[in-house]
Amino acid sequence: MLFHLISAFITTAIVLLFILLLIYTICLTWFVLSPTFQSYFVFLHWLNYPNGDQLDQPECFGFQAFSTRHIWVRTRDNVKLGGWHILSRQSIKKLIPSLRAFEIENGDQSEALFEQNLKSSELVILYFHGQLGNRGKENRVLTYKALQIALPTADFVTIDYRGFGDSEGFPTENGLLIDARAAWDWILERAPAKKIIIYGHSLGTGVAIQLARQLSEEGITPLAFIIESPFTCIPELIASFRRLPFLMPFTKYPAVIEYFKEKVVHRFNNMEHVKHLNDMPIFIIHSHKDDDIPLSHSVTLFQEIIDSRQIKHRKIEPTFMNFVREGTLYAQPDVKTWYLQALHAAHNNAHGWEFVGEKLQEFLEAFCDYKKNFSSNTSSSIKSKNFVEDKSAVEKKFGVLND
Repeated sequence: MLFHLISAFITTAIVLLFILLLIYTICLTWFVLSPTFQSYFVFLHWLNYPNGDQLDQPECFGFQAFSTRHIWVRTRDNVKLGGWHILSRQSIKKLIPSLRAFEIENGDQSEALFEQNLKSSELVILYFHGQLGNRGKENRVLTYKALQIALPTADFVTIDYRGFGDSEGFPTENGLLIDARAAWDWILERAPAKKIIIYGHSLGTGVAIQLARQLSEEGITPLAFIIESPFTCIPELIASFRRLPFLMPFTKYPAVIEYFKEKVVHRFNNMEHVKHLNDMPIFIIHSHKDDDIPLSHSVTLFQEIIDSRQIKHRKIEPTFMNFVREGTLYAQPDVKTWYLQALHAAHNNAHGWEFVGEKLQEFLEAFCDYKKNFSSNTSSSIKSKNFVEDKSAVEKKFGVLND
């Protein structure tokens, strides 16, 4: 009896293993042959949660009543994108009483107040989220709120790319760039470029970097550029992706991995795009405990930005390193570039640590003349002379320093 049970168990295990191998083989084949299948794999837009039917009611996602409005953005290829305009903390305290009254009496008047506030806002953050889920995903809402605390005078605009959330269409790399430009133009109709901060997280860093390059080539400079958990390019990310080691069985066969990398359609080649950014201030944030994107991607991008900007600045000082609370800050003030490694944070919760917001404030104070005038609890600005230069440590981390 025991022999038959063991035999049945082994047979079942072999069958299941065969089925898994068959599914894996089919997925690899479709990945190579079908750009559409790649879109489903790269963007994961079909996992549309939380409930997309409620995205036109921001209060359902934990926002204070009347603090956020649902917006529609129309792209140049006529795709309608859903988004949110979130008031700054400063504006919420000032406008909520009026908005409550206007909401009851006249919806058009409340819309006018939002428009007026956006035009007079001190800062506007254009936020691009990552793959999987929509703009109402819990970690994204927490990020918006943490940024509101760190930058209380900043309004926020975030969209769902085509195929995500309540937006129309199907995602592609070029399509997401069109979406990003449409969101930028929507803000630009209401606020000048010098007040806009472009912010990208995870997959959104690929969108943000391409938008920043496009603007640079047109001679347009936003106030600042912030990327959190960036990657060098999608092919390299697929090869090193931690949470879903898609190509792990081929680790000992680099030629096979290179073949699959060459077949990637949506490449988001951030390594190439960062070479073409103008002198906008750049702040990179990455977490040591990021289980999705290895820290090495940010290290490589940081060095690439410095190297590409060094051509314009022949005399450049070495990179400074400062051990800050719960992290390490690398700075190259001559080229307006900071890189913060958060020690305990993970892929989706860097802004759960207060010091990340503090460094963001200091970055804007150092390069953008930003003053946090909403709260008295303002940390002093870090100037380049305050960084502790540790050449050996930086060389160990980044290799040879800039001369």
